[in-house]
Amino acid sequence: MQKFKITIAYDGTDFYGWQIQPNHITISSCLQKTFLHVFGHPIKLMGASRTDAGVHALEQVAQFYSDLKIQENVLLEAWNKALPSSIVIRSLKKISSDFHPCCNVHQKTYYYHLFLKRPLPFAARYGWFYRFIDDVDFNKFAQALALYVGKHDFASFCKIEKEKEKSTIRTIDSITIKKYTRYNLVRITIKGKSFLRFQIRRMTGYALDIARRPDLSINYLQGVLESKNPQQTLLKADGRGLCLRKVQYNDIFDT
Repeated sequence: MQKFKITIAYDGTDFYGWQIQPNHITISSCLQKTFLHVFGHPIKLMGASRTDAGVHALEQVAQFYSDLKIQENVLLEAWNKALPSSIVIRSLKKISSDFHPCCNVHQKTYYYHLFLKRPLPFAARYGWFYRFIDDVDFNKFAQALALYVGKHDFASFCKIEKEKEKSTIRTIDSITIKKYTRYNLVRITIKGKSFLRFQIRRMTGYALDIARRPDLSINYLQGVLESKNPQQTLLKADGRGLCLRKVQYNDIFDT
């Protein structure tokens, strides 16, 4: 069996996330079913990130095994032709057996896009128009986001999981904010090695709540972070604004 690495871009609007789910269409299930239909061989994909429903990706990374004796370029072209327009495999290549899409990660980069005005319909699915955006103090918003940088226990920012033994400690390498006046949007760029489920959406949503409500302070958000309590009532940002920009690997695998 040969191991393959693929890089995928997708519009996540019409999918229930990356991971296979019973009775729902997901990115990985669509890729696997299409491969089976085209080549008559089943595969099982392992992705670098389990993006949620509605979340997009520019460079999601996944691996699979296959014993098909087909050239890589032919495999890529035939597979892409059969996929829906919302999914494109950007690259496909054979990879070392030591590679793992999750274990060898150096850093992941995510974008979160916030529209400052109601967007045109063909752009609306690639960002979130928060209905209280005019009330947001962006200086306070930046201060709130800065709290997350570094190593913290993000238990207050994740989905409550049954697997209690999972660590909720994560390290955020950097968070930057940039305004794009031409497109009436703000891009938040978040970098780190790994993230918990819903972590980025809750980090962004909580910061927005703090920044638009005079009754809530930065210290309040600091208290939420320190409480390590996932049962929070603050805002969770919409999935459509989130995009997995890229996954970088340790030098030996980042080819």
